[in-house]
Amino acid sequence: MSVAADEESPQMPSLPLVIKGNVTIDGSQADPGTNITAKINDQIIGSIQTGNAGVYGDLSGNSLIVTAEPDDFKNIAIYVNGNEAEYDGEKLVNANPGDTIELDLTVNKDKMETFQDNSVFQFVLLGLIIIIAVFVAVRYRSK
Repeated sequence: MSVAADEESPQMPSLPLVIKGNVTIDGSQADPGTNITAKINDQIIGSIQTGNAGVYGDLSGNSLIVTAEPDDFKNIAIYVNGNEAEYDGEKLVNANPGDTIELDLTVNKDKMETFQDNSVFQFVLLGLIIIIAVFVAVRYRSK
């Protein structure tokens, strides 16, 4: 039995990038438990939580493992607690599949929109809407 030589075999996926480094928010070390997420076009391709203040990738299992093809490395965006981080993008573009790279992440509070701030506003707004709806229902109910 023979196999045709021109049959295409499936392409093996690239090895992931392993990313570690420092992480600061407004010039201070990020707290333990800080979320770091890598995305391409809003699709999550890697995510971790920091174990110690100001660093990620320092403990076994908390390096950011990013699965992407090399052509997509330039499109990777990294977020710290949901806010896009600033970093040296050339390190990503010049990386090869399987590399471990040091990438320091920085987020400035003046550019941040924190989830907590938005959720408090949404909670208060929802509470006001409920109070108004109850008031209207009680005031204008049929007797």
